[in-house]
Amino acid sequence: MRTDFGELVIEQAIVHSVPTRAKTDPRNYTVELSDEASSLSDKVQSALEKRLVKILNAHACSVTEDPEPKSPLPDWVRDFMAEEQDLVEVSGHLARHLQDCQTGSASRGLLVVAQVRLARQRALLLVKLEQETGMQARRVGGEGKRTFDVQFYADLLFTEKANVFKLALFTADSVKADLLQGWAADRQRSSRRMATFFLHNFLGCTFTEDPAELTGRFHDIALKWVNSRLSEPADSQARIDYTLAILSELQSTPETINPREFADRNMRGTHRREFLEHLSENGIPEQTFVKDTELIDPRLQKMRVDFSSGAFLVAPLDAVEETVTFEAMEDGSTKATVTGEVSNTQGFTPPGARSKKTSAATQTTVTSPMEDSRDTDGQ
Repeated sequence: MRTDFGELVIEQAIVHSVPTRAKTDPRNYTVELSDEASSLSDKVQSALEKRLVKILNAHACSVTEDPEPKSPLPDWVRDFMAEEQDLVEVSGHLARHLQDCQTGSASRGLLVVAQVRLARQRALLLVKLEQETGMQARRVGGEGKRTFDVQFYADLLFTEKANVFKLALFTADSVKADLLQGWAADRQRSSRRMATFFLHNFLGCTFTEDPAELTGRFHDIALKWVNSRLSEPADSQARIDYTLAILSELQSTPETINPREFADRNMRGTHRREFLEHLSENGIPEQTFVKDTELIDPRLQKMRVDFSSGAFLVAPLDAVEETVTFEAMEDGSTKATVTGEVSNTQGFTPPGARSKKTSAATQTTVTSPMEDSRDTDGQ
């Protein structure tokens, strides 16, 4: 699925307080439900939209309904899209379901459920956040009805007293397929996987693509574009720079990859658009996906640069970044300079090559990492 989250418009929102308790705690913690949607001023609505769009663009990953039902949420979303349930009714179900799914380690917090429009489609947005003690969430309402007043949203937006931890978004188009599709983000994630209670138990979803397989395809397809698009001698510096950027991105600390942001940071001129088009044509999303390098770890440790003379350079990625410089020459060739103390010299046997039978005392070989680090051609 591709969309522009910048087109998100909030129509109405409702907030419920969702406590949590340890399984061994005998006390009963009741969900505090609001009876009606909150009233939002234009200023607060605009600020809320901007904050949520920023989170969606940076963190939202594509998810799909698990074919083995673990949650009633997908059916509630379908009912809401078909207007068989209104926002108050469906959000109450979701708040109670969230409490049932949360473990004792989950933070007491709030569930914001918003009816929104995305690219002119009816959509449902769920936001789980932690409420700090200094945040005053005043309940108001006539005729005995309870809701959160506009000051709650002002505190949320302008004083940063609440942390948006998890969110999910589903559109009317997402319910037309056999399996519900949407987006989810978990900013609390401490591993490469989204919290199980949120993704599987609460949302009843899985990642649309396996993170390890998608990360591996990004690696191969990105490097294939670099080597096919930048094959001329004049492009050698950009080719090296982009290869380094791709491998560094895959080795970096963040547990997600956003190809659009990556291209903006690292690509030059028309290369940004061409790179993203190449990824899209090969099934790689432009938006965020979870990074899992399990299948390609051996190919991320070293970088190899081949020269037309038959010479090549293989080095750890950080060594390339810190001690190797590449300089474009006037004749179209590239000069590589390695700076450092010489620690050893040996002969070299290519992988798979067989030497003539010699004694162990006279045979000089070095184990080559070539096959595992042939990253410049995506193999």
